[in-house]
Amino acid sequence: MIAKTRPLYHTFVDLKPSLSRGARIVLALGYTALLTLLLVQSSARPLLGPSAPQEFNLVWEILLTLAHFLGFALLVLFVWGALAAGGAQRWALIAAVLFACTLGLSTELLQSLVPDRSASLFDLAVNWGVSLLVARHIHLRGQRAVLE
Repeated sequence: MIAKTRPLYHTFVDLKPSLSRGARIVLALGYTALLTLLLVQSSARPLLGPSAPQEFNLVWEILLTLAHFLGFALLVLFVWGALAAGGAQRWALIAAVLFACTLGLSTELLQSLVPDRSASLFDLAVNWGVSLLVARHIHLRGQRAVLE
């Protein structure tokens, strides 16, 4: 028999009821603070993680893009999970996407204030695109659950 692996989303949704609303809010706020720090820290002398290569490195750029993808996917999940505890799932999802998009824009603008960083339209597009894709997935999954 082949065991099915469960996507991270399903695992998070299964855990969501076992966490109190306060714990989900603390998780979302803590994760937001960590993500913000990672996104606006210096590339040459980061507080967390390795220093960026001084010359262009395609592998590094791919890893950074994947980090943006994962970072904003988790952000939407955590913020939605914290807000959806109140019961208004649709509004919680809209608020989570707006929050993620606002954070994506803010961190890109703040990067332009860091001496060895600059804002990136590509990163902003990834942040926003991932936020919208995750929200769409959550929304469609919710619709299927209602139909089943």
